[in-house]
Amino acid sequence: MITNPFYYAGAITNEHFCNRVGELKELKQDIDAGLNLLIYAPRRFRKTSFVLKTLEELKTTDTKYIFLDLMYISTQEEFINRYFNAIAQSLEQSSEKIVNFFKSVVKLRPNINVNFDYSGTPSFSLALNGEDKEKTLEDVMNAVLDFAKKSKIVVVFDEFQEIANLKLEAKLRSIIQLHSNKISYIFMGSKKSLLHQMFMDKSRPFYKSVKHFQIKEIAKESWLTFIVDKFRQSSKIIDEKYIDDIISITKGFPYYTQQFAYEIWNLTQKSVNDAIFQHALKTIISREEDLFTLEWDNTTANQKKAIKIIIDKHGKNLYDEQYLAKYHIKTGSIQTALKALIQKDIVDKSKDKYYFQDPLFEYFIRKNF
Repeated sequence: MITNPFYYAGAITNEHFCNRVGELKELKQDIDAGLNLLIYAPRRFRKTSFVLKTLEELKTTDTKYIFLDLMYISTQEEFINRYFNAIAQSLEQSSEKIVNFFKSVVKLRPNINVNFDYSGTPSFSLALNGEDKEKTLEDVMNAVLDFAKKSKIVVVFDEFQEIANLKLEAKLRSIIQLHSNKISYIFMGSKKSLLHQMFMDKSRPFYKSVKHFQIKEIAKESWLTFIVDKFRQSSKIIDEKYIDDIISITKGFPYYTQQFAYEIWNLTQKSVNDAIFQHALKTIISREEDLFTLEWDNTTANQKKAIKIIIDKHGKNLYDEQYLAKYHIKTGSIQTALKALIQKDIVDKSKDKYYFQDPLFEYFIRKNF
């Protein structure tokens, strides 16, 4: 049985990766220059896959990386231990050598614990009872400097906006700024409103401390070549018009586009037809329906009106008196609603146009409300 050539469930690399040639080159150059970077993209935009692919390619040039996802970290102690473990894992040495390294180089006062899972893979943690957490965090973060003497080091903090909840923003900034030109830090996240506050507010520690690295939707032309080739290699045919229909819904979002192609490929014996396309679309929407309904239900009445006006007006000229009267909303109220929708990361604004951060949510709203 031929394996489906499309993949969307987790981080993607190699044959599942579409384009991003220019961005990959730019990111490698920035890392080589020792820059600290902020990479923002909406959920399901494959920013993590993009960064990990870049770093995996750089490993051939003696670059090492440390990756930590902050999404489910809720305490300072947990952050220190998860980061400590991420550093230890990046050493790719025996557990005994790793423990000896930290004891000799960092001189950490807490005891180092080593646990093994069912497959024999070790995980590392620190006994932090009664210890000075800030001093321990400083020691752990500075341990990376010793690696930088031998290799280029990149530290990736995913969902970095969560660090604000741990009250470590100022401490991290004070340590990281001393690592300038020795370690590259990549800060990633999916909550633009929070990240904007962290890096653009003059009163915040990370104000203007990074290069803003933008990744955009993948162009239709790239998806066309990618999808057609995958179908052809498995002796199946997809007409260009169906790829146009996919992109019109997904706006080139990597996760959704791969998911769409995956479902269509599964349903296709020889060539794609209208029934197959609609079946795939229905399947995808049904999987997201509960999440999208909850997101819609969690908006206020005025926010719902603002969403409908964005759709009706294609994101522009939202203060048209005719539409405000149609939806019984005043100028001040729609301004407040739009601000709240941006803070919720449901919509965003580019120049004079408002747009939905999740294109499938936009499609769902258009069809149902």
